[in-house]
Amino acid sequence: MTIGNGFLAWYSLLIIIMIITTILPWRKSKKSKQPLDYYDIGFASKDRPKKFDWNLLGKAAVVATLMVGFVYSLVWICNYLFMLDFRVIWPFFRPFSFERFLQLLVYLPFFTVFFVLNNSKIFAQMRQKAAGVPGFKGFMSCWWKNALLMAGGIFMICLIMYIPFFAGIGPGADLLFGSTFGGPFMSLLLVFFPQVMVLSVLCTYIHRRTGNVFVSGLSVGILSCWIIAGGSAMLYY
Repeated sequence: MTIGNGFLAWYSLLIIIMIITTILPWRKSKKSKQPLDYYDIGFASKDRPKKFDWNLLGKAAVVATLMVGFVYSLVWICNYLFMLDFRVIWPFFRPFSFERFLQLLVYLPFFTVFFVLNNSKIFAQMRQKAAGVPGFKGFMSCWWKNALLMAGGIFMICLIMYIPFFAGIGPGADLLFGSTFGGPFMSLLLVFFPQVMVLSVLCTYIHRRTGNVFVSGLSVGILSCWIIAGGSAMLYY
């Protein structure tokens, strides 16, 4: 799975970066009068901030599984009755074959860890006052920064890819890395940037409803992994 393995490598790199940029301020804060605790990074409740809250993680996993399970039931019913999956350019959501379900299990730890750490960064470590303001105005104040952090880099990649393409020079990936990458990236970026924007809306909404980085991170992580493992092309040798 060229696209799936590309995401695996990219998310692994970002996971390492996020872990390092969490540990360094954590250690530095130990020398101050207000050291960071697990609540400050979103991994514990306000009542028990000193220890990683495994109970909170377990409850969040149940909620995320139920929400994604409901979506899967809709996809299965639609596929059973009408032989249609949920798609844009390629299938986004479709029922799993046994082989693709195994692929999901391989990718799932990386996707969920990435999105949980990502949500920890955005909603806990970079916590904003707007996150607690009710109503649409509060949502938008919180969401646009979330969208910028999640999709800003991808938007830059889109510019690198498509500006040379529309100028008649060729896809940016072809110019930088060779023709192997141009085709997959050209088709992927058409749907990936708006997909990340939608994921940023989901993350923001779920977190504002639950106040829990685990629920938002796990839910979006499972959905993203399902998109890649369930719908992208697989190569056989």
